[in-house]
Amino acid sequence: MKLNKNNFRDLILFGKVLSAGLVVAGYAFLGVWLSNWLTQKGFNIFLSLIAMIFVTAFGLWQGWLFIQKWKK
Repeated sequence: MKLNKNNFRDLILFGKVLSAGLVVAGYAFLGVWLSNWLTQKGFNIFLSLIAMIFVTAFGLWQGWLFIQKWKK
């Protein structure tokens, strides 16, 4: 297999997709941790669920922006 510009581009894009997955997983973990912390501090369970969903959605958005930057 010869290495040319397209192969390097595919390799870089593959790495970006894996990195974006790790970013999303990190934000999801942060959301679960924050939800647990809020529950332990006595906040309403509804607030902790909203915080978890918001932080995870923010992570998905960041991952999407991370991939889109290299799509072109």
